[in-house]
Amino acid sequence: MNPRAFEAIDERLVSTLDDLLDQQSLAPGIVVDALFNRLVTAVLSVPEAAADTVLAALPPTRSPAVFRSVASAGEHALERVWADRIAGSPDPARAFARFPYRENYRLLVEMELAAVHREGTVPRQVLLLGSGPLPLTAFCLADLGIAVHCVDHDAEAIRLSSVVADRVGTVGVTFEHADAAAATPPRPVDVVLLAGLVGADDAAKAEVLDQAVTHLDPRGLVLARSARGLRTLLYPPVGPQALAGLTVVAEANPEVDAAGTDVINSAILARPS
Repeated sequence: MNPRAFEAIDERLVSTLDDLLDQQSLAPGIVVDALFNRLVTAVLSVPEAAADTVLAALPPTRSPAVFRSVASAGEHALERVWADRIAGSPDPARAFARFPYRENYRLLVEMELAAVHREGTVPRQVLLLGSGPLPLTAFCLADLGIAVHCVDHDAEAIRLSSVVADRVGTVGVTFEHADAAAATPPRPVDVVLLAGLVGADDAAKAEVLDQAVTHLDPRGLVLARSARGLRTLLYPPVGPQALAGLTVVAEANPEVDAAGTDVINSAILARPS
């Protein structure tokens, strides 16, 4: 990419962020949806090798942390609105099928499970930390016969997600309102899955994982959703400090393992040392 292309991308990123910051609400709608689509399109247009150049040119007041804060708020608002919509629909299965990013989650889970299987683990029980109001990850795993214990610190998110699970007939998914570090799954799990928005930095993620690994089966895995390249504007990256006491065994990269898709997150797999 030539320098002028980098400048154009930076201008687009900053102008889109400013437009999002100007919105009274980040709930889904014509304008908000278009702005987030523009942001994601710009992020995905930059190869990982070129990301540092783009990130370095961002103004200090528009740091990656500011982008991530807006993206997080938008994701939560999107899930909450759709969870309400599905829960209140006379045809919840049809409403659920219309969720715009359902296929993205399916592809993400497919990428992650392939990495888990390569490490010799066949997950039957998963602890999902930071499940949110509409836990697409849990539903995708449940469709494959995997039991999932969902944990979220937001009581309303747990209430909504449990109602949605009941309305769409999902089985094998349980719910717990608790901080991620205080989760109490009913049995040992094969995989602890740390959602991308749990823990704003490595120290916060490490605190959660330090407790979560106590629920792992002896041969279990930690799967921490991360981000690479310009995707770090949407989700925080998982650094070495977040995985203190763990041994990294593999990483799944969407640019390689989910090529041709709009998957955002990468995934880091680790075992207790």
